Amino acid sequence: LIEYYRVNEKVYPLRLYYMNNNDISTIIDVDVINRRVTFRNYTDNIIYRAFGNKEKVTYEEYESFLEERCFPKEKDKMKIELSRLNLPYYDPYMIIEKTQGRLEDDNCWIKIEKVRNDKA
Repeated sequence: LIEYYRVNEKVYPLRLYYMNNNDISTIIDVDVINRRVTFRNYTDNIIYRAFGNKEKVTYEEYESFLEERCFPKEKDKMKIELSRLNLPYYDPYMIIEKTQGRLEDDNCWIKIEKVRNDKA
C-alpha cells in the first residue's frame, strides 16, 4: 500500500498533478523539448485518471488532454476570454497556468510544478 501511494521522483522538468478535489489522481511528467510524457495513476477509478485506462500516451495525446481542460478553441468571443486571462493567443498550457484547468462541470483541476534552476 505504501508503494502504491509513493510519489516517484521527477523524470522530466515539468510535472503536472491531475487532482480530483484535494486527491492526486495522476502525476504527469513532461519533457517539452523532446516531446516525451510519462505518468502514474493514483486512483483505480478511470473517470478521474488523466488518460483513462491508457498505460502509455504520446505527446499529442498529452496536448489533447490539456486542450480538454480548457475552453474550446472555437468558443464564441474567444478573444474576450483570452484578454480576460491576459493571454496573447490560444495556448492550452498557458490557459491551464491561469485557470488550473478547472471546468464548471467537475471537481478536477491541474497543479503545475516546474523544475527550478537554482544554479544561475
